[in-house]
Amino acid sequence: MSLKILVAEDNAFTATQYTKVLQKNGHRVIVTRDGEECLQIYENALSEFDSLDQNPFDVILLDNNMPKKSGVEVAKEILDKRPNQRIIFASAYDINSLIKSPGIVPDSVEILEKPFSLNTMVNRVQA
Repeated sequence: MSLKILVAEDNAFTATQYTKVLQKNGHRVIVTRDGEECLQIYENALSEFDSLDQNPFDVILLDNNMPKKSGVEVAKEILDKRPNQRIIFASAYDINSLIKSPGIVPDSVEILEKPFSLNTMVNRVQA
């Protein structure tokens, strides 16, 4: 099953690793380098979907510490538009504070705590 995945990761090496392993597993990957670019790509993709039941991406893989907008800010904006959009935070930061942030919907938000192996990440994305 091929998934459409939006990645927001400002570390170029990490983004390349994610892309290679996800594509090797048959997924389509779009990489953005900061929170604003991620939201822009999401908005553009959203305009192609009429139904509120459909999300433009199967999974969004978000780093929290990014330029322009943090992962938490990006997640809040996306979840305002599509509350059931699946988001995976790839973060080494305090996970509990991320989840307890007001406005974050824990049901569609998952945490993948850094450091993790690429296989762990792929398994979580495909779960």
